[in-house]
Amino acid sequence: MSGARDGHGAWPRLPRRVAHGLADVGYAALGAVLLPWALVRAVVNPKARARWTAYLRDVPARFGRRAARRSTGPCVWVHGVSVGEVKAAARLVERIEQRVPGVEVVVTATTDTGYRVARQRYPAHRVEFYPPDLSWIVRGALDRLRPDLVVLVESEFWPNFLTAVAHRGIPTVLVNGRISARSAGRFRRGGRLTRGLLSSIARFCVQLPVHADRFASLGLPPDRVIVTGNLKFDNVPILRDQRRSEAYARLLGATDGRPILVAGSTHPMEERLVAQVVRRVRAAGVPLRAIVAPRHPSRADAVEADLRREGVDVVRRSRLPVVGAALPADAVVLLDTVGELEAVYALADVVFVGGSLVRHGGQNVMEPASVGKPILTGPHTWNFRGEVDLLAAAGALEIVADVGAMVAGVLRALADPAAARTRGERGRAAILESKGATERTLAALEAWLAPLAARTPLPRS
Repeated sequence: MSGARDGHGAWPRLPRRVAHGLADVGYAALGAVLLPWALVRAVVNPKARARWTAYLRDVPARFGRRAARRSTGPCVWVHGVSVGEVKAAARLVERIEQRVPGVEVVVTATTDTGYRVARQRYPAHRVEFYPPDLSWIVRGALDRLRPDLVVLVESEFWPNFLTAVAHRGIPTVLVNGRISARSAGRFRRGGRLTRGLLSSIARFCVQLPVHADRFASLGLPPDRVIVTGNLKFDNVPILRDQRRSEAYARLLGATDGRPILVAGSTHPMEERLVAQVVRRVRAAGVPLRAIVAPRHPSRADAVEADLRREGVDVVRRSRLPVVGAALPADAVVLLDTVGELEAVYALADVVFVGGSLVRHGGQNVMEPASVGKPILTGPHTWNFRGEVDLLAAAGALEIVADVGAMVAGVLRALADPAAARTRGERGRAAILESKGATERTLAALEAWLAPLAARTPLPRS
């Protein structure tokens, strides 16, 4: 537990006020440089404008004074940057609450989507935005929340926050940690400054040995970095509601014997590529039915227009009149609703996961794997590298470089359904074998959780 207290490395050796002041001045200078560019982007780029609008809407919650924490018992602050990190922490939050009865777990997120998902996923918890890394805002957040332990999910290393937490003697632990080769190189170039910053983190619980090696290369003590696995695997459901899948099959016309391609979490330009795949597979004599689910259903108008430009008919899920209504034989179903993708994945003979043929970094490949489906994905999957590597090693996932490779992958899967089912089952098995990261992480946190549990003993029966 001394990791946070003795972690005053090169950065904290500066007088604390000086360190915070330098960081604040740096942020101000960076903001002044980037503001004109950001304003121009907001004017000319609708996506950037939407992000700025969402951010400005949440300014009071991000920068405002937080209400004081009502509980006087132990408090664990769990922070995830966005949706993936917030969801990954779900099972760990449950286990912390079981290990420390009476603990108050506060959940924070940085992005607006992460915050809203956290509100949905943790309805009984206090959920807030992570404080912007300005010294007085960080100080106010710590004064009000008074955490006994800070748990960072995956990666979030802000100097003012880490310095302030270390100064107060609050232990900080990274869970489900990962660091790219590029980020590790940047940290190494930071020298003693970044090593001192990272030394304020008491323990690094990382997903894979490669991440442990990268953190160790930054000069961290070997006993502070341990491999615990990927928390996301423990949150992946394996069972599905078969009755729900059958209802979707009737609704979406998936009972006519046609093989089904589900393209999930697609991004701009990918829908046109998927339409090209559909046309080429059909031209090869396969009566393919396709279901396209854009990552953001709000793009439905643009997606429908793109699909039609590629010469395919489109039927929107939201406009289907009744279950069992006949669909045009060659219509592509546009899934323009929220919360139905997992059930639709269960209908697929083969799945393509988007965000990967364009340079976005991929999307969640675990959902289709959890229902035993063979998966195709493009080469740009750095945001889900661990998951992709696991499924590829199991033979459940194939990386396709372009439309031609995707056409070939779809045709292979449909030509041998038994082999495709075997591939899908390998993915399910790989997920089952990889579960357990939550318990390993909980064991790594025991040195900090045990004293908190001692403060809140179980009531005698």
